[in-house]
Amino acid sequence: MSRTQDIDKAARKTALALQSLMAKVEYKYNRHEPCLVCKQKFMHHIDGLPCESDEFRKKIIRRNRWNKNLTR
Repeated sequence: MSRTQDIDKAARKTALALQSLMAKVEYKYNRHEPCLVCKQKFMHHIDGLPCESDEFRKKIIRRNRWNKNLTR
């Protein structure tokens, strides 16, 4: 890999770690933020937190505002 690719990879890893940390800190308030990896809102992830890395995406579960699973 070239040096710029190494820097881009390290920057992406840092951005994902920062997003994960902020999602844990503000768990109640950031449910509508899009995940950097899968572009789905945090509220649609199985645990309500963003994906940790590009290789391991979290399962998406659609729920309505009353926390009921949608069957579509």
